Amino acid sequence: MKIGVSIDGVLRDLFNQIEETHKKYFPTEEDEEQIEIKDYNFEQWVSFPKEDVTQGQMEFNPNFTEDDFLESEQNTELSETIKQTTVDEFLYEKCTVEIFGYADEIVKSAVETLNQLILENPQHEFIIISREGGLAIPSTLFFLSKTKSICSNIKFVTEHSKVWDYVDVMITDHPKVANSVPKGGLVLLIDKDFNENIKQSGTRVKSIKEVDEMILDTFNEAINNGDSNSEWIL
Repeated sequence: MKIGVSIDGVLRDLFNQIEETHKKYFPTEEDEEQIEIKDYNFEQWVSFPKEDVTQGQMEFNPNFTEDDFLESEQNTELSETIKQTTVDEFLYEKCTVEIFGYADEIVKSAVETLNQLILENPQHEFIIISREGGLAIPSTLFFLSKTKSICSNIKFVTEHSKVWDYVDVMITDHPKVANSVPKGGLVLLIDKDFNENIKQSGTRVKSIKEVDEMILDTFNEAINNGDSNSEWIL
């Protein structure tokens, strides 16, 4: 049985790291509340202040000389624009390593728990899967390195539904992953407030620490017997 493990919400505490990084670079005023992320719809929970940016405008001249530069300094026209950081810039350009690499585990020894599952269940293939791109990929590999992950099979996908190209079972908390489960697949859902209404689940656990050999054997039996479907409950 091929078992996929989402990084965020299962191994990595992404929400808290985004909150802490935002607080570091965008401190709030006394009468303002810190951001609080309640689900994966980051656009709803993360906002940034508008910033005034002053820029100098100079005409391009391929024959530019030092004298021209000194003269242009005096004649440069300054313009002011208002710039506002976007969520994608914050996550994937400006603070990528700090967010995806320096984050803590979602629960203590989450990665060590996965390591033990891999060692104790060699009959199953474990695959760490994350929907990421760009600089978030090496940052995530750094996170897995610092937490001493021994999982050698790591996949990065561009869409949440693509995880099912590689696995029979997904351990995840993400609604988009759970809601895209195909016929023949099963979800082992990490229970969160934002996914409480999802029905496409084989069973729910509080954390990866509750996943044991009995659960894996039950899932494996269901898949081998063709009993797996979105309504199957352990």
